[in-house]
Amino acid sequence: MDTNVIAECTAQSLAGRIAFPQVVAKLVSGGVERYLADLVGRQKISYGVGGAVHTEPLPFDGPEVARAFDGASVQAAIADSQQGRIDYQTFLKRVMEAGCSHYEVYLTGRKAIYLGRDGGQHIEHFPAGM
Repeated sequence: MDTNVIAECTAQSLAGRIAFPQVVAKLVSGGVERYLADLVGRQKISYGVGGAVHTEPLPFDGPEVARAFDGASVQAAIADSQQGRIDYQTFLKRVMEAGCSHYEVYLTGRKAIYLGRDGGQHIEHFPAGM
């Protein structure tokens, strides 16, 4: 697993210079199978195809995660992100305001699961063609 690719994807995402489809392609080519974004602890944990694990900070200034999970608001933030209407930091802030404490992206499974402090969840499958 290439930790330089992981760090580059995080930095470029936070700077608004790379979109999610490009992140997926780069991480897959770097040997990443899945990753977990911990929005409370502000860190990302990446898991490699061969079992390697890498943790790095997720440095951004976001709100406290809301107590109740609002799946419709999470879904709306995802749609706005997919359509290029918001950048990654705005996306993170919106899902946190909607009660998302963490999300896990399954690159090989082509889906992401967004989870709340109360156990609420939303499963989002990757769009066709991505």
